[in-house]
Amino acid sequence: MFKHILIPTDGSAVATKAVKAGIALAKQSGARVTGFYALEPLPVHLYGEGYVADRRTVAEFEKRQRTVARKHVAALGREAHKAGVPFDAVVQAARTPYEGIVAAAQKKNCDLVLMASNGRRGLARLAVGSVTDKVIQLSKVPVLVYR
Repeated sequence: MFKHILIPTDGSAVATKAVKAGIALAKQSGARVTGFYALEPLPVHLYGEGYVADRRTVAEFEKRQRTVARKHVAALGREAHKAGVPFDAVVQAARTPYEGIVAAAQKKNCDLVLMASNGRRGLARLAVGSVTDKVIQLSKVPVLVYR
């Protein structure tokens, strides 16, 4: 079956459920897991005219973002460890989360991406878009969506 599963997380409740499902699938199929968190770029207005933040403020935002990312991926790692599933963590900057997920799956030679979907519908989906949809469109490996 699957040998290496990429499980991206954003720390949300639905992502946490997908993590548990992904770890269970990995255990059942004898796969290893790579937990992934995409560090998104800071908003442009922090660097441009108007509300410009100084370098220390930007550095503090980036530090906090990395801390949150490590916390969420570490939680994924603890779940994998409890289940006896081999685990690797990746926290990486990406222009967009979906690009980061697709690139990580390819770089780590994963044969499945298992990720959550927030299930937005209607105008919310049009306005916000769907990371999951973009991953499905761009991924070269199968994508299993947990809802």
